[in-house]
Amino acid sequence: MLFLYHTYYASLFVTAVFCLYAYKYLDANFKWLLPFILFCILFETASEFDWLIINHTNASATNFEEIIEFILYTRFLLSLSDRRFHKRKAYVCFGIILLFGVINMVVLQGFWKMNTITMVLQSLFIITLVVNYYYRTLDKAEKGLELIKHPPFLIVTGLLFYFLGKFFLYTCFSYMAYKNNYDFYILAATIPGLSNLLLNFMLMYAFFCARRNKLKTTNGSIPATSAFFKIKN
Repeated sequence: MLFLYHTYYASLFVTAVFCLYAYKYLDANFKWLLPFILFCILFETASEFDWLIINHTNASATNFEEIIEFILYTRFLLSLSDRRFHKRKAYVCFGIILLFGVINMVVLQGFWKMNTITMVLQSLFIITLVVNYYYRTLDKAEKGLELIKHPPFLIVTGLLFYFLGKFFLYTCFSYMAYKNNYDFYILAATIPGLSNLLLNFMLMYAFFCARRNKLKTTNGSIPATSAFFKIKN
């Protein structure tokens, strides 16, 4: 199980290298991924050396990291759409979940425990945005678009794997972890590692395709809109 975690940890550095490799060719709404990946490396390094343990737990640090992640991934997914009405509704739901997260941290589950209810809601919201993106992409995508080489589609697919894993893990957390269910420790050691690895693999491939697509666009090999596009009404 530790091997899976260490493989994921090593993959963060490889993902950062791929992002640097393609950075100048990335669309503007992709560039934030580089500082975020570096932040993840710092966070995981601090966790590895127990620097984030406060009051005998690192739950508070994890809660804040999950909030930052939720904000950034929501913004990214909504940046892929030009549908203003859809974005307004999504931001309202986003604000409600953030507000509930604060209430949950202060009043309900508490500051020193994993805010699993908030994390489940965040995962459900992101998964909903992903499904909506798939529907709009398959319905409105231009003819000839190769989704298997389309960076936004690849990253969104990575997010689907990642947040499905999160949803399953945190749905089981309160029921199994606090009852010291041994099976949960196997799940907790396996699911995050696999979902993180899948996300990092999709990010690496997306960065590679982004650079390749941009170079082909510059050379006139493919239409400019095939590299990045937003779904419109």
